[in-house]
Amino acid sequence: MNVNSTSSYVNNPSSNKGFSGMASGMDTESMVEALLSGTQAKIDKQNALKQQTIWKQEIYRDLITQINSFQSKFFKKSFSDFSSTSLMSPSFFNAMSIASTSSAIRASVDSSAAVGSHSVKVSQLATASKVTSTSAAGKHDLEGTANISEMYKTAMKDALAEERTVSLSVNGKAIDVDFSDLVKENAADNKVEYPTPQQIADRLNEALSKFDGISATVNTDGKVVITSTNTDDKGKYTDEIKVLTSSSSEGLAMTGLVAGASLGKDGTMTAANAPKTEGDVTFNVDITYDGAKTTVKIDMEKVMEQADEAAQRREIQRQFQEQVDFAFGEGKVQMSMDDTTGGFKLSTQYKTSTVMISGDNANQTTLGVLNGESNRIGIGGDLGMYFKDAFDADGKASFSINGKTIEVNKDMTISEMMRAVNNSGAGVTMTYQSNSGTFSLTANNSGDGFKIDIQDTNGSLMASVFGADGSTTTYTTDIDGGASVQDPDSGAVRIGNFVEGKDAIFEFDGVAMARNSNTISQDGLTMTFTNTTDQAETLTVNRNTDQIVDGIKGFIEEYNALLDKINGLVDADAEYRDYAPLTDAQKKEMTEKEIEKWEEKAKTGLLRRDNVLESFLQSMRSVLYERPADSAYALYDLGIDTGDYTQKGKLFMDADGEAKLRAALESNPDEVAKLFTSEDGIGNKMNDILNGVASTSSGSPGTLVQIAGVKGGASEASSDYNQRLSEIEQKIKNLKNAYELEKNRYWSKFNAMEKLVSQMSSQSAWLSQQFGY
Repeated sequence: MNVNSTSSYVNNPSSNKGFSGMASGMDTESMVEALLSGTQAKIDKQNALKQQTIWKQEIYRDLITQINSFQSKFFKKSFSDFSSTSLMSPSFFNAMSIASTSSAIRASVDSSAAVGSHSVKVSQLATASKVTSTSAAGKHDLEGTANISEMYKTAMKDALAEERTVSLSVNGKAIDVDFSDLVKENAADNKVEYPTPQQIADRLNEALSKFDGISATVNTDGKVVITSTNTDDKGKYTDEIKVLTSSSSEGLAMTGLVAGASLGKDGTMTAANAPKTEGDVTFNVDITYDGAKTTVKIDMEKVMEQADEAAQRREIQRQFQEQVDFAFGEGKVQMSMDDTTGGFKLSTQYKTSTVMISGDNANQTTLGVLNGESNRIGIGGDLGMYFKDAFDADGKASFSINGKTIEVNKDMTISEMMRAVNNSGAGVTMTYQSNSGTFSLTANNSGDGFKIDIQDTNGSLMASVFGADGSTTTYTTDIDGGASVQDPDSGAVRIGNFVEGKDAIFEFDGVAMARNSNTISQDGLTMTFTNTTDQAETLTVNRNTDQIVDGIKGFIEEYNALLDKINGLVDADAEYRDYAPLTDAQKKEMTEKEIEKWEEKAKTGLLRRDNVLESFLQSMRSVLYERPADSAYALYDLGIDTGDYTQKGKLFMDADGEAKLRAALESNPDEVAKLFTSEDGIGNKMNDILNGVASTSSGSPGTLVQIAGVKGGASEASSDYNQRLSEIEQKIKNLKNAYELEKNRYWSKFNAMEKLVSQMSSQSAWLSQQFGY
């Protein structure tokens, strides 16, 4: 790669004042540039030195990060933050595994457990005290009152408000024709009257009047016909007219037109049907049964035709039942209605089923219900919707659980009430089971002795939620020998079904025990009981040799990677000597790829034979291949060897070596651990070496940190390289000042010369004129 060696001038050698060779004809700028080249070369040299220093600093900082990561993973010294891979942690070499002969006992083990077997028999699981509803909470039927007059008014209002628009495309231009204002209420017949065919044609003509030769008429069959009279010289009709799919369904029904219909070859488009003369007056509500939804449409015209209100109510019930039977199956949802009062109930075939009424028309005015009201509780529903009689005259209620008072109001949701209970500090969790429609209160701690005392202090909300039969309850607590004693707080009115919690009862190595939890820690084991056992099961603890071996393999792999990185730096050829850092002028002549390749060469060998790194490598090699004074082993005794000199200190463990390591771990695990964890062991010595070179502590920074500093840390400003860069910057500043002084001096002299030459040229011209030359 050829690179022009022209310097990158800090300041342009040209001057913005002076003659620049105008009189003398000299290339003054080139001459000044040549005269300044010595100073410029010094500036370029300092810039190159600055760039090399920055590159070295970056390489050192990258190494500091890699070394600290390696240290944190394998040689963390603090007992408070040992990593799971730390070779200095005794627990690393005491990794244990555990196996259970029964799925009823899940077990884990820590490093404090001893190798061996344990017998466990579970006679009883721990359970938490619990109160559940005596039956499905809230109402079991959805109740309301049908107000026929309001239902009719709503249906008529909806019918008149329905969109009745036909959209046409005429020669590519869309037009909307609205017929809504032509629809009228016929109060006498309880109907919605539609416009006549001629009124429809007239409205179409109003919209089509902007198009010449296009009109609407009514034929002898009473159908609307749209006609075009525009043809070309061959008699072919030229207009393109089409009914768009964006037309409303009622708009199409009213006009008899069909979406997609278009002008025929004869220049006409005739409605498929005669216009509809009257609209439907229906009262619509949505009914959802166990997740399936249908819209029930009550034909109010038929309802109002009945002889009296009792018959009208029977008609509503008939239509409703017919439609829900068709949607959900006969008998799944039943509607009963009192034909005297209009009161109705929606009940379900199965007690666990849910029926809900919703939609804008499901309201207190028309049906005496709330939008979204159900026969079952929805946790997003208001308390007053389901338990309206449980509140005082101000809509408030309060109750206590285990002495903690909770206050609510009828506008709170079920979910908000449960959250208030769960956050009250009463030591219980309240939940709702939608499949059974019941609530439960469960003690947060399992085991016996945890009672749940519920009392209504204002209103009767808890009695309504959980049920109360007026009797009193007696809490009992098991004591040694299986006897029971009555709790002194017994005697409160029973609210809900109470089941007292139980302790887990089990035998561990033949010793009978009881705990209030199904998760038990014992002798370094953690056992979780999921079921009882018919016999004693066996838990077997073994040393987890696989985990230890894998951890040591991981150390070898990352140690070798660190060595590869550092050896690559100290052994690299000094290519940087032939690839000086590029100046700005040189970079302008090169592509990004060329710059990248050049700078890669310019960095290669910057740390060749670096004393700090070579000393660091030698220290680690020495520590890893010596036998500590108090240890029975060295690494080579455990099957971990170094290769020949070409491997430069890397560690290797082949299959035979692994077998040797496993044998030592099985036969003498404490001595293997001692090699790494003792005071004079590999771990402490490696930790000291790593700290000595890469510690970021401000009190005792490592050698590399002293040289390069850590970006953003206290060492950044005090580092050797930062000081060196400051010195280089000062030299560059001084050289730039000298450059400017020299440039001004040279230009001053050349400008004076140009002035003299100009004067001499003027005198010469005058003399020539005087002597007639």
